[in-house]
Amino acid sequence: MFSRIKQMNLPISGLPIENACGCVDIESGESIECMCPATGLVQIIGRKYALRLLTVIGEHQSIRFKDLKIAMDDVSSSTLTIRLAELERAALIERQTYSETPPRVEYTLTTEGRKLRQSLFTLSKYASRKSERF
Repeated sequence: MFSRIKQMNLPISGLPIENACGCVDIESGESIECMCPATGLVQIIGRKYALRLLTVIGEHQSIRFKDLKIAMDDVSSSTLTIRLAELERAALIERQTYSETPPRVEYTLTTEGRKLRQSLFTLSKYASRKSERF
C-alpha cells in the first residue's frame, strides 16, 4: 500500500515511510528515526535475567560469581554463565579472573554498561507510568 502511495508522489505527512535499511517508521518532525540500530541491543537485554544481571552488577563496584548466584538464586549456574558471557561479548560487563586457589572471578559494568543501566532506569519510569497499557 505504502509503495503505491510513494509511486503516486503524494505528500502525506505522518504515514510510515521506508528507511534506507528497509524498516518503516513514522516521520517525526525534521527527520526520520530508524530503530534498527537498537535491534541487537534489545535482543541481548531482552533475554531472561539480563536486565536483572545489569541491575545486580551495577549495585556493586564488582561482584563475584558466587555472590551473583546467591543474589539470583532462581537462576541455574549454566544460565547465569551464558547470560554473563552474552553481556561480556556485548561489552556491557567486564570479567576479571584472578589466578588464586580457588579461582576467583569478578564482574563489573563497563562504561557502556553503566550508561545503559542509567538509560534503563528512565525507561523503567516510563513503563511504570504506562503500566496499565503494557
